[in-house]
Amino acid sequence: MRHSKNLAWVAVVVAGAVTILAEEPVKVVTTAGQQTRGARIGAPEMKLSMRDAVRLALGHNINLEVSRLGLAGSTAALDGSRGLFDPYFNAQGSTSESSTPSTNQLVGADIATSRRRNLDLSLGKLFTTGTEVTVGWTNSRSATNSSFYFLNPSYNTGFSLGLKQPLLRGFGTDVNRAGIEVARRNRDMSRLAFEQIVISTLQQVESAYWNLVYRIDNLAVKRQSLKLAQDLLDQTRTRVRIGTAAPIDIVQSEATVAAREQEIILAENQVDDAADLLKQLMGFENTDDWQSRIVPTDVLELQAEQVSLEAALDQALARRVELQQKQLETEIREVGLLTARNAALPALGVNVNYGYTGVDGTQTVRDSSGNVIAVHRGGWDDALRQVTDLDYRQWSAGFQFTYTLGNHDAKARMAQRRYELRSARQSLALQRQAVIADVRAAVRGLEAGAKSIAAAIKARELAERNLDAEQKKFANGMSTNYQVLQIQEDLAAALASELYSKVAFRIARVQYEVAIGRLPETMGVSIADDAPEAPKVTREGPSWLKYGSWTTDADLQPRVGDAGK
Repeated sequence: MRHSKNLAWVAVVVAGAVTILAEEPVKVVTTAGQQTRGARIGAPEMKLSMRDAVRLALGHNINLEVSRLGLAGSTAALDGSRGLFDPYFNAQGSTSESSTPSTNQLVGADIATSRRRNLDLSLGKLFTTGTEVTVGWTNSRSATNSSFYFLNPSYNTGFSLGLKQPLLRGFGTDVNRAGIEVARRNRDMSRLAFEQIVISTLQQVESAYWNLVYRIDNLAVKRQSLKLAQDLLDQTRTRVRIGTAAPIDIVQSEATVAAREQEIILAENQVDDAADLLKQLMGFENTDDWQSRIVPTDVLELQAEQVSLEAALDQALARRVELQQKQLETEIREVGLLTARNAALPALGVNVNYGYTGVDGTQTVRDSSGNVIAVHRGGWDDALRQVTDLDYRQWSAGFQFTYTLGNHDAKARMAQRRYELRSARQSLALQRQAVIADVRAAVRGLEAGAKSIAAAIKARELAERNLDAEQKKFANGMSTNYQVLQIQEDLAAALASELYSKVAFRIARVQYEVAIGRLPETMGVSIADDAPEAPKVTREGPSWLKYGSWTTDADLQPRVGDAGK
């Protein structure tokens, strides 16, 4: 079918329930545990609008709850990925004692005995640049029976500030935040998957609702067709009784009545099947609910609406969930290539430590004969005072360099990530093609459906006129039972075709809204998070938000943006 370059005009079948939904939005919450399982939903006779069906389906559909749980899991994983940059506190204490026989006079005692106690505290944090900062506080007490120690017992304490910084491998905000960015995109993909299930549920519910309406109306057509056949049978019996028709005509009419009774049985079964499908989509679990008889309250109405293929394509390319998912997959592959490139670099890091220390204790002064002449008592607080007075400083600085000769593993991983990124970009381009084809097919479906409705209405009107004329001819003896029955069949088929064309067009309209990514908005359904996360930006123009900023290799071309050229 050929499309107009600007606007294609179609007659659209729209249910009044859509307007109601737009005025009273249905809110779908992504938080798990929102369903009440096993409760009564239906009633013996359940008058149901489209809005009611949507509310029940979104509130009780098990697939949605499963998707909520998946989203909750990916959200927890995102929170966990931030733990890499959580500050950490470390405390370490020990006590020891030893006794050793002396082997020389320099020990200062026949049996050397020493006791030591330690308590070390530290606080550290890793930053997104790869910098690790630690603050430490060390404390110890030593005592011995040796006479050669200047301080006994002695107290040592000190404060230190340490810094480690990788300069090649592990350096930079992007590589250190890679885990968070991957987890964030996985969370976003889970939310898009939830949105996709919402869209699918809405599409299935509306299709099932209008299919039930069609089946009920089709049953009414079958019953009307049976009534026409019974009226003709009564007329035939009268004509046979007065001698203006042959008895064989009665058999022909009775066979038609029996056939139409059989059609009613089949139509009733189709109504039950359509109702059960709608109940399943609405999450009916209680066995009593399945006995409910659903009575749809919404009717199909005809409206005129214009559809622009170009505008539809623009909306679809900007809003389709599938494209957003593929884009996120591509960004995850970009992060993977970034980390693989960084892992292939040599390891070069510097470390710096700076601090102050203090030592004090009990000092015993002896004369040349070893006699004690004075004792100066000091303690831990005196050692701490030396630290706070910045009396004795200590510092160190160094570097470490590691290079893997050949580096085959890192190079292989980098090549693997390149191929994964190329594959993701091709998948994105392929999905874009599928979306374009989907939108074009949906627009054609609307155009064909509008023409089908017009043709079906005309066919039904002509069938009614034809039957009216044939019945008049039959009353005047100018037609036969067979001809009247055939034209009745034609009218029944025309009525059923008109009903089906309207419902099919309504379903095609839903498919069009799905194709352009607008179905929830059209049906007044919003997806909301209970606690939406505020965006976190660590610097101006973060590179992970710029598509393709990490991968400029020629072997990764063509880019997805060139796919449409």
